Formats: sequence, C-alpha cells, structure tokens
Amino acid sequence: MSQQDLSVAAGPVPGDAFGQALLKAWRADGAPGVAYEVIERDDGMVTVNDVAKYLVPAPEWNPVERLACERAHGRVLDVGCGPGRHAVQLMTQGLMVIGLEPSPGAAAVARARDVTVVEGTVRGLEAEIGTFDTILLGGQNIGLLENPESAPGLLRKLAGRGRSGASLLGVSMDFAKMRNPVHRDYAERNRSAGRLAGQQRFRVRDGRLATPWFDYLMPSPAELEALCVDTPWRVHEFVTDGPHYLAHLRLD
Repeated sequence: MSQQDLSVAAGPVPGDAFGQALLKAWRADGAPGVAYEVIERDDGMVTVNDVAKYLVPAPEWNPVERLACERAHGRVLDVGCGPGRHAVQLMTQGLMVIGLEPSPGAAAVARARDVTVVEGTVRGLEAEIGTFDTILLGGQNIGLLENPESAPGLLRKLAGRGRSGASLLGVSMDFAKMRNPVHRDYAERNRSAGRLAGQQRFRVRDGRLATPWFDYLMPSPAELEALCVDTPWRVHEFVTDGPHYLAHLRLD
C-alpha cells in the first residue's frame, strides 16, 4: 500500500456517529462511561461528552429544559428528538408526541422507548406529519436553525406545521455569556467576520465514524427575536438561567 493509500485509509469514515454512540449507551442501560460523542468545531476545538447524559430523567435536567416540557401542551412535535428523553417525559404528562430525528441510531433508541419517530429534518417536513399545538426544540436545539440566513425559512417551515396559537419552545445558550476563553475568541472572530457570535460549525465523531459538517446557531435572545421578524412567530417570553435560556414563541 502506498503512502497515499495509507493516508486515505486513516481518514474518518462518514456515518451516524451520534446514533452509534447512543446505541452503545442504550445497550448498556444508560450507564455512564460506556460511550462518548466527540464534537469537533471548525476552529479545532474538541469537546467530549458522555452520551449517557441524553438518557437521564427530567429531575437531572437544567431548569429551562424542565420548564420547556412543563409548558408543552396538546400535540407536540419534538424536533431533533435524539433518543427521546423529552418525548418520554411529555408522554408521561399525557401528551401525544411525534419525534423528528435525522440520526437512524438515535431514532432507533427513541422507538425502543415507545416514541413515534419520523426520520428527517425540518427542511424535509411534509404536510402528512400533521399539525401541532407545541413545537419543541429542546436540548439547545434552537441550534438547528443553522445560521442567520437559514433561520427565517426554517422558522416559517415550522410555523407551517403549527396550529392556530401554537407555541414554539426552544432551548439554547447565549454564546456571548460563555466564559471559556476559547469560546470568547471564537465569538470575536465571528463578529470580525460580520457573523453572529454564536454561529458555529461542527461535526460529531465516534471512533472512526464522523457526521458531515453542519452549522449550529446559538443566538442571544435579542438575536433570536430579530430572526423571527419575517416569520409568523412572535416572542411571548424569554426565561433565562445563567447562559441557558428558554425562548417561548407563539404564532401570530
């Protein structure tokens, strides 16, 4: 094998890294220390998370995550439902929940927990999924709005699946409030380039597996409100807990 062949063989393999890590944790009954997601950002920063955190019950979540579920009502679309931690909690509250999840592995775990899951993304939402009283973007999933250019269109897409008076309950972090100096440097480079401070690009790794690179947005509450201007959503309330916040939006 040539040196070039060795170099190619040593690269990451495209695949469902997040889902495979979750499947390992699920098979170990959610025990910590079994499986990890490695999050690689485009500035070279690497973060390692024990994926068991995605399987813990509501009492172990931060306050804004719990509040999001407490405010949910009616028929719920859980966007980026992962292994179903929010969906399972909502189901115990007697709510009808549909999960939307692009990772086949994560969707498999959610289904093993009796969650109804549609595999896909917001961009692919079809009318057949029906309409909803609550659209949940838990677990910092406001990030799935991707970037300032994509966010209004994705918000309009979600509005199209909302019933009259529907709520969007989204959780995020205000990137400008994060104290890590590496995050602060990243935010400053973003601002210098005319981008929002919390506009990021990631991929997820598990062993040799790697997802495609994707955009992930952590706007401030004021920035999120501005992104809603040309959409049917209007801010009802922001609830903050340090850098974490819950955005409660309502359809006009």
